[in-house]
Amino acid sequence: MALSFASARLIMGLFFVYSFALANWLIRIPDVQHRLELAPGGLALCLLGLPFGLVCSMVFSGPLVEKFGPRRAIRYGFVFYALPLMLPGFAFSPVMLFVALMLVGLGMGPLEVGMNVAADRIGTAIGRTVMSRCHGFWSLGLMAGGAVGTAAATFGLPPGEHIAIAIILVLIVSQLIAMRLPALGALPAAEPGEKAPVFVLPPRSIIALCFFAFGMLLVEGAITDWSAIYLRDVFGQTPPITGFAFTAFGFLMAAGRLAGDWLSTRFGPATMARVCCSVGLAGLLAMVLAVDPFMVIVGAAAAGFGVSIVFPLAVTAAASRDGSPAVNVAALSLLSFSGFMVGPVVIGFVAEAFGLRLALATLLLAAGMSLLLSGEVRVRPQKQTPPLPSSDSKAAAA
Repeated sequence: MALSFASARLIMGLFFVYSFALANWLIRIPDVQHRLELAPGGLALCLLGLPFGLVCSMVFSGPLVEKFGPRRAIRYGFVFYALPLMLPGFAFSPVMLFVALMLVGLGMGPLEVGMNVAADRIGTAIGRTVMSRCHGFWSLGLMAGGAVGTAAATFGLPPGEHIAIAIILVLIVSQLIAMRLPALGALPAAEPGEKAPVFVLPPRSIIALCFFAFGMLLVEGAITDWSAIYLRDVFGQTPPITGFAFTAFGFLMAAGRLAGDWLSTRFGPATMARVCCSVGLAGLLAMVLAVDPFMVIVGAAAAGFGVSIVFPLAVTAAASRDGSPAVNVAALSLLSFSGFMVGPVVIGFVAEAFGLRLALATLLLAAGMSLLLSGEVRVRPQKQTPPLPSSDSKAAAA
């Protein structure tokens, strides 16, 4: 089936809607924390629900997308992801908050894999890489959702009602877009005699690539969840200023991703990976050493550009390695995207013992690891099995 760039626009729109929904929850975390009277360590335990659910769902996400195809995984994935996302805003206890976030994580797996595989296949079909731009729209959605959440918090709209309204809109828009997405078909089945894996772990060929993405996604998750709390607790700010670091982070991340396809083509993926990781390190250092809110916001913006194209580059590289693209992307997401979810948890536990400023300083280690592994994003063609020699070639050799 011939695909046009219109198909790419559809998948970009779905990336936008996906992150828009998540951002409306992330920006209201300080309000839910305050209502439940949670210390940083208690909040960290509750936030652990999402990565726990995500890891469980990644066990079956790759084979599920292979069997049913990306479009169906996306359509139903939005339902199972968005509906539970209404619950955290209404949580009346830490246990309920943990369970609600776990359900969100369970719905994210097939959606995450389906969207990334669809973006890779559409880009391949039209002969133009669109992965970075898709994740650019994810960042724009994160920024837009953060802005909506900041406005809701500023005007005193309770988190539950605000998030419920946003999710209803997300469900309607996502289904309207997904219905227009090309079917793309089920992904190639395993060879005869092979059994599709049920428990998806990173193949040996992409383990280092997974850790590269894990480090910077840990940074991304920590800043999206804790930047507003950092401005509130360390610098005494209130809405809307508490949301400015989150918005600046999302804006620069979106700008980097929208330009990422051109930049990685022009300068090479490994070079851009090194540049981004270096800028991200500088931004984190500015946040840790900040003496005023402005320095935090500028540092967050630099960190946003730093993490911008890390995951798109990793997805493209993983899809090019030996094995099934869906399984490779699922395995990459299992480890690297878990960093996005585990980062906030780690920050919470460290902040409980040593304070939020020192907790953010631990992210420098994760960003440094990604910088050291940045060469892993080079696209490596899959190995081709050499053809058996024909009878004519054997005779010629004789």
